[in-house]
Amino acid sequence: MEMEPNGSNEPSEVGVRQRRTVYFVLIGLFLLQTGLTYTVSTEAPTPASELNASAQRGEALYRKFNCTACHQFYGLGGYMGPDLTNVTTVQGKGPEYARAFILHGSGRMPMLGASEEQADDLVAFLKAVAATGTYPIRNLDLTPWGTYQEMHGDAK
Repeated sequence: MEMEPNGSNEPSEVGVRQRRTVYFVLIGLFLLQTGLTYTVSTEAPTPASELNASAQRGEALYRKFNCTACHQFYGLGGYMGPDLTNVTTVQGKGPEYARAFILHGSGRMPMLGASEEQADDLVAFLKAVAATGTYPIRNLDLTPWGTYQEMHGDAK
C-alpha cells in the first residue's frame, strides 16, 4: 500500500477529486460515443433504406418462397444457391437474368411457380438490395465511429 505525501494511508482530498474528475470525464466520453454511434453514424441513406410498393411485395415473396434457405445477401443465408446481393447489377447478369431464374428455375433451383407480376416484384426487391451496397466488399470508406460511409466493389 502506498503512502500519501502527508504520511497517512488515507488518500488526499486532491487525489480523490482528481480520480472523480477522471471517472466523470470517462463516463461522459462513453455516453457521447454511445449516443453518436447509435444515432448519427448508423443512419442509412434514404434511397437505400426505402422500398417502393413493388419491392415491398417482392420482399414478402422472398420470405414466402423461403429464398434465404438457399441464397444469401452480403454472405448471410443459405449456401446452396449464389449470393443475390448484386445479381441485378453485375455485368453479364441483370434484371432479366434474375427474372428468368425466378420464372423458370434451373437444374438446382426449383421452379417457384411465380407469376409474371410476382417475378417483377422479386426483381424490384433484388434491385433495391443491390442499391444498398456491393458484395463482396473490397473497399470501405470508414467513419471515425467505425461504421462505413460507402462501400465499393473495386478499389478506387
